[in-house]
Order: sequence, then C-alpha cells, then structure tokens
Amino acid sequence: MNDQADKLRQMALDVKNQIEKEMAQEFKHTRVIVVASGKGGVGKSTLALNLALSLCDRGKKVVLMDADLGLANIDIMLGLLPKYNLHHMIQGKKDLKDIIIAGPGGLSIIPGGSGITELANMGENSMKRLLVELGKLDGEFDYMMIDTGAGISNNVISFLLSADDVIFVTTPEPTSMTDAYGMVKAIARQSTGKTLYLVVNRVVDNIEGVLVAEKFKLVCGKFLDLHIDILGHIINEPLIGEGIRRQRAFIELFPRSQAAKNIGSIASNLINSNDKSAPKDTSSGGIKRFFKKIIGMA
Repeated sequence: MNDQADKLRQMALDVKNQIEKEMAQEFKHTRVIVVASGKGGVGKSTLALNLALSLCDRGKKVVLMDADLGLANIDIMLGLLPKYNLHHMIQGKKDLKDIIIAGPGGLSIIPGGSGITELANMGENSMKRLLVELGKLDGEFDYMMIDTGAGISNNVISFLLSADDVIFVTTPEPTSMTDAYGMVKAIARQSTGKTLYLVVNRVVDNIEGVLVAEKFKLVCGKFLDLHIDILGHIINEPLIGEGIRRQRAFIELFPRSQAAKNIGSIASNLINSNDKSAPKDTSSGGIKRFFKKIIGMA
C-alpha cells in the first residue's frame, strides 16, 4: 500500500512540475531591442550584427531583423543571398520558416526588405497571418534585435516606441551627438516602461568613450529628465572596415581586437541590465506584442 501511495504522490508531483514548466514557457517572452541612430554612417548596422553575434557567443538565442528600409544590408555584410524576405510572408507567399536564414554562430536572421513599409497598411487577414507567424518566435529566442533605418521617420519612431528597449548609437562628432539627442527627445515623453541605452562608436580611446557617454547622459537627464543607461563604447579600428570588406563579422575575424573586446563588454552589460530590469508584467513585452503595437492593435 505504501509503495502504491508513494507512486501516486510521485505521479502527482510530476504532473505539478510539468504544469509549472508549461506555465513558465507560456509566460516567457523574447526581449525586443531596437538599434537606432540619429544619422547614417555611424556604424549602427555593424554594431547590431556584431552585438547579436556576441550575445550568441554568451549562450543567448538571438534573431536579428533587418528593418532598414533604405539600406537593408545585414545579409550583404555577411555575404548571404536570401531568396525571400518579410514581404513574401506578408503577401502570404511564404511562411516564417521559409524566410529566416541561418547566420554565423547560431544567429538567425529575418531579411526585412520592402516588407517593413507594408506593416502600416496591411489588411486584416495579413495582420492575423503576421501575428500568428511571428508569435511562433516569442519565447523561442532570448532576444530579437532590430536594425532600423537612421533618423526620425515615422516608421523608425514607431519601432522605437513599440520595442522593449532601445540602443542609441552615436559617435563623438558634434553632428552625430546632436542628431542622437534629437532622436531621444522625439520619444522622451512616450518612452515609459523601456530602457534606453547608449553606445558611443568610433572613439579614439577609452577616456573619450567614457567622457562622451557621460556628457550625453548628463544632457538627457538635465534637459529631458530622462535616464540613459550607458552600455559602453567601441574603439575605432581599421579591422572593423576590413570585416565589412570581407563580408564577415569583425568579432569573428579579429576576436582579440580591442573593438571585439568592447563589443563583448557591451553584450555582457546588456545581459546584466536585462536580468535586473526584467518586467514583472510579462504581458507588456515580447515579439507578438511588439508587432501588435506597430500595426496599431495594442
């Protein structure tokens, strides 16, 4: 009798553990992070790609979406030739599994192409299809990183406001700093509930990186009453351009370079920050929620 009772208790415990496991999976959401810049040519796409790979190196599952309307080039930077992109999925011609391509280091890539512009003008059936397809990714990945276009177009602002977090990229140049500040200002009053990060690219040395970041943070706090988290900076090295020419991520080609170490530090800071700021209300984030906001359904 005791053996039978023990077996029943063990069965009940197994069922309880399975239910708890399924509930935990159900409430897990992929963190959506948009990478943005106030102007072009500051290394935004290079950062998005190499940061995504660095997160993969740290055991995170990452999907990278290329949402730069004018200069979609993540696939070109890696020498990949995608047959399909988001446009084909929205049109109902392909499923999500058909358009995702495998990048290096376990990275998954969603080529955006012209499909991004169609998000705001989809019919009801296309909306439902998009949400069902992209909803399949929610919880499957730790991060969805989205490389947007530069500047403050309506499409870009919509992405910034819909994301869980935003990484702003700037360089020490005054024009780049001014444009980045303008972008932060454009979403300042509507950015509640998300973390805003800063990365300073193409700095001469560590001292310049720290000083520029702290100055930007101080200005945002003083004039916008907005807190900016500093993720780090990247030393300007010729090796970065060499990676682009060879259509490889520079952290793979030159893992011991100072710039690669900078990227690694940024990735670690992002993970640590996200672990601390994980939202208690899991219904507020995730891939499905992000695209619902984009198309005005949330």
